[in-house]
Amino acid sequence: MQKRKRYTKKSWTSLVAALTIIFLSCAPAQQIEPEVPFVPTPEKVVAEMLKMAQVGKNDILYDLGCGDGRIVITAAKQFGCRGVGIDIDPRRIMESRQNAAKAGVTDRVQFLQMDLFEADIREATVVTLYLLSEVNLRLRPKLFRELRPGTRVVSHEFSMGEWEPDASSSVKTGDTKDPQVLDYWDPNIADYWDLHNVYFWIIPGNVTGTWKLDIPDVSGTKEFTLKLEQSFQHLRSEASDGSSSIPVSIIDEKIKGNRLLFILERKLKGRTESLHFEGTVEGNTMQGTMKINGSQGRSKIRWTAKRIISTVRSIIASGNQGLLPLN
Repeated sequence: MQKRKRYTKKSWTSLVAALTIIFLSCAPAQQIEPEVPFVPTPEKVVAEMLKMAQVGKNDILYDLGCGDGRIVITAAKQFGCRGVGIDIDPRRIMESRQNAAKAGVTDRVQFLQMDLFEADIREATVVTLYLLSEVNLRLRPKLFRELRPGTRVVSHEFSMGEWEPDASSSVKTGDTKDPQVLDYWDPNIADYWDLHNVYFWIIPGNVTGTWKLDIPDVSGTKEFTLKLEQSFQHLRSEASDGSSSIPVSIIDEKIKGNRLLFILERKLKGRTESLHFEGTVEGNTMQGTMKINGSQGRSKIRWTAKRIISTVRSIIASGNQGLLPLN
């Protein structure tokens, strides 16, 4: 009898444990709390963000951390573009969908409940943000990894560390603090409730490395070697004449999206000749047109360049790696 009691007690304990496991496995997963508290962007700031990004009807706008969906909805309603809002909070997604229905733009927008770091944003032509400084910094590698050169990024209030904005502005709204809105603090905010900062970037193409540039014979030169070092949208460069010992320098180099502009200068018989280049970057190939400064009645000359693949470097790597030697 004693053995039976011990057996029964053991069986009951096992049954309770089994039921507990089944209950836990069937229970909904614990909701992940958002890293960024929901604070709506004032309408004046929304307007400024869309203006800076030059949003148009052909754009696809992704708002990462969309809150109540106002940026996506405003862009779709005013400019006719497509929009996708992403937020981890199901309450915000429900609210966004309700607001989209009220605005009559459900055919052009969608709202997804998910972690913005796991979202596929490759089709975006515009990305809008209202996160926190540390979240922006963690997000930055994803933006460079997934977004195409030329994609526009706009952030309300928070910057991107050493990635300097291509443009910025401030908006005075005259708003006063709403006691019902969750208060928070960030060292980069000057005066949240009245003065709002807006930052704008264009994803630059990666032109780092050594390039072999070919043009038709101009004053005895057909090939140049270019070495480009890049930190975000800022370039440093060196150049050499591939067929002579004539000194060559490269100046005014600029990268905007996948569009590159630069000037090659060289000394010829006591005068300086300037070759003005403009072109586009596609992978390890560049091509475009060149014109000689001061040339009369001469059309632009086509040029192409190929990159030595082994010389490619990250444009967001920290620290100065130094220029590679020209080959």
